[in-house]
This record gives sequence, structure tokens and C-alpha cells, in this order.
Amino acid sequence: QRGINDRCPFCRTAIPDNYASTLAMTQKRVDKGDAVATKTLGDWYYYGMLGLAKDVPRAIELWTEAADLGLLDAHHELGHTYYNGDGVQEDKPRGI
Repeated sequence: QRGINDRCPFCRTAIPDNYASTLAMTQKRVDKGDAVATKTLGDWYYYGMLGLAKDVPRAIELWTEAADLGLLDAHHELGHTYYNGDGVQEDKPRGI
């Protein structure tokens, strides 16, 4: 039985069932300039998910890239992180 939730919305391939394949699929989308995938990878680095070590500077780099691509959610993550000083030096003007 086919369903909408078992396929990648971008490439229509089956969603991977392990972390390595999920990361590889996401990285492929990041390499192609996909803002949502870039922000998602940033989230995974920020929270240390999918076996990745927590890496706030890398998360900020990815969120900045996604924001430059026009993704509002990435702007929100950057603003929240800088405003509250979550893992970075607090910078309220930059957070606003």
C-alpha cells in the first residue's frame, strides 16, 4: 500500500529507515540548495540528533545559509538563538 508519508516529498524515494541514509538524503538536498533541508540539518546539529554531535556553530552556519535562501523559519531560529544566548554569546540586537 502506498501512502503520502512514506516518501520523500522532493524526490519521491522511500524515506530511509536509518540515520546514515537519512543524513545522506538530507545532505544531498542541502548540496542542491534546498532551504528546508539546510535548516533541518542545522536543527539536527543544534540538538545533536541522528547521531550527530551537538555543534552550535555548524547549526548557525546552516541556519544562516537557509535564511539567505529565504526561509523564514531559519531567521526565527537565528533570532531566538542570538536573543537568548542559547549556545552562543547573547546578542539581543542581532537577535531582533
